Amino acid sequence: MGGSELAIVGTLVCIGACVQFLTGFGFSLTAVPLLALVIDVRTAAMLAAILAMFTSSAQAWLGRAVISWPTVRLISAWALLGMPFGAWLFRDGGERALKGFLGVSTLMLVVLLVRGVDLTRFGRHADAVASVIAGVLTTSINTNGPPMIFVLQTRKLEPAAFRATITAAFVLVGSVGLAMRLQVGGMTSAVWSALRVGPPAMLVGGYVGFRLRPKVDGERFQRAVQFLLVVAAVSAIATAI
Repeated sequence: MGGSELAIVGTLVCIGACVQFLTGFGFSLTAVPLLALVIDVRTAAMLAAILAMFTSSAQAWLGRAVISWPTVRLISAWALLGMPFGAWLFRDGGERALKGFLGVSTLMLVVLLVRGVDLTRFGRHADAVASVIAGVLTTSINTNGPPMIFVLQTRKLEPAAFRATITAAFVLVGSVGLAMRLQVGGMTSAVWSALRVGPPAMLVGGYVGFRLRPKVDGERFQRAVQFLLVVAAVSAIATAI
């Protein structure tokens, strides 16, 4: 990976981290589709999975007193069922297939988030389905946040408990997913190369996002991020066709 490519990767990781600290979630959902425009999807997903473990672990530790552990266990148990399929897709799926899956799933998740879909009226079956989908997304393209958000909606948690619970679920599910991808050869030379710029870029983006949080209009920022995701998703689909 050349110097210019590493600079772009660092910039995109910085953007993802900024989104994470401004909104409380969204690092992988933002970073992976954007990274997939300049590097292959597997490298993008693996890089995001490794970097996300740091932010999620820190946030979960800080909020450990208010974590809803029954919810974390429910998400993790059902997610395990979907992980093998996601790992198979990560290992055997062609680059075009992965880009198409990334683009379509990102578009669908953005639409669901924009519409504020609430699964409460569908009962616990919806929790199971959303958690299984989160498992598939974890081990394939690492954009598992929205399905977990849908599960947590049914719990009506306070904001602090919501953030702590979802990051704890990220850590537990993400750790298993990372181990699965390591088993199928996910740690490539391209990932090692990207890790040279990933951690410092994440620190910079996190700092900027933390400082901007009181100054940025949350609704306008979310719309801008959603537009960026739609552009990235459409681009991924276009390159896959």
